[in-house]
Amino acid sequence: MESISVAIDTADLCKGMFVAELDRPWLETPFVFQGFEISNQVEIDILRSHCDFVHVDVERSNLTPAQSKVLKDAVPSGSRRARSSVPVKRAPGKWMSRIRDLVLRYDLTRYLGGGQRDASGHYPISSTVRREAGRASAAFEQACAYHRSMLKKTSKSGSVDIAATRRALKPVIDSILRNPNAMAWVIFSRKTAPDDYNRAVATAVWCIMFGRHLAFDRQQLDDLAVGGLLLDIGNLGLPAGSKVKLGELSAEQRTLQEKHVAIGVEILRASQHVPESVMDMVSCHQERADGSGYPAKLKGIETPSFGRIAAIADSYDAMTSVNSYSSASAGYDAARELNTMRGREFQAEVVEQFLRAVGMFPTGSIVELNDGRIGVVLEQNPDNPLRPKLLLLLDKSHKPLAKPQIKQLRDLPADTTSRRALWIVNGHGHGAFGLDPRKIFK
Repeated sequence: MESISVAIDTADLCKGMFVAELDRPWLETPFVFQGFEISNQVEIDILRSHCDFVHVDVERSNLTPAQSKVLKDAVPSGSRRARSSVPVKRAPGKWMSRIRDLVLRYDLTRYLGGGQRDASGHYPISSTVRREAGRASAAFEQACAYHRSMLKKTSKSGSVDIAATRRALKPVIDSILRNPNAMAWVIFSRKTAPDDYNRAVATAVWCIMFGRHLAFDRQQLDDLAVGGLLLDIGNLGLPAGSKVKLGELSAEQRTLQEKHVAIGVEILRASQHVPESVMDMVSCHQERADGSGYPAKLKGIETPSFGRIAAIADSYDAMTSVNSYSSASAGYDAARELNTMRGREFQAEVVEQFLRAVGMFPTGSIVELNDGRIGVVLEQNPDNPLRPKLLLLLDKSHKPLAKPQIKQLRDLPADTTSRRALWIVNGHGHGAFGLDPRKIFK
């Protein structure tokens, strides 16, 4: 059925209307999923606090015949879709204060879903890193085993068992909901041993962590996990031996590699029960905000929200992993590189929120303090990504400490004039100084 969409002033919204588009990026609002039917006054109030107008899909709205006729009559003659003027740019942070007011007034958590989220709509940490480390490691290994098995089955059948994939990734999501720091530690500790690493599972993890940070509900986290795991499923259709050695890709090699997106989409089309959001992730994970990506060269919000999440998660893991065209960067260096891309390859707000989710110095990464001591990041500080919790392992001469020391940087002064001041001066690559993060919690 052909979509009939019309721009509606948010002052005229009512229950039953299906909101297909906003006048601003979805990721800037609590409605990070794309498209929903208005079910209560709270959602109308939120839309009014964020937007001046929205696009309503007439056919997907649950309205009376009279209401539908009014909307259809508003569609310009000869057009099946009404486009708006340039989106209104609002003052940074203004919508956040409004949404906090709405939370206090209406208890939004009842409408935004998720029984595990707290009163602010976010997921609380319910386990320590030490307690969760073993479960996170086991979940990661099980997901890797499933991924290997799934690739073999898919190469024969040409399709993916989505239900089985959801079941395999459930322990990973459960662990990340309890404490995302533990799973991040698992990923960065395994980057020192490529044989134990799996880029597909790791990318799924970054997607889930980003979704957790954005307070996605469980269904959305499930979709992010499945999509993240399947981003490069199209590589199964590339010619054997097409994988290149370390170095710059030639034009022919790049053209060949780009075909994996279309092949992946075809595999999903041959599969059953594939959510639209998962299809968006696979089809759009190589798109970039400035139009420099592929295959459709989409710009800005032309790329669906789940596609934008997939793009930055995939890029981040590629930066921090050894792959066919570059060596691995330290987590801090990858974060800095993403910052240089904000406003170009990636939307500025997407970069900012992603780095808040994973940290400027990711859990499990090796860092150096201003006094020369070396440590491993144990936990993130969401209020200040530059001040995480550390486990110090080496002294200023880079010799092992008699006893490892835990330092909570957020509780220490950062002012250089203070004698107690401590701050991170550098992030180091995987395995630097001979340190193996995998041994920390054994």
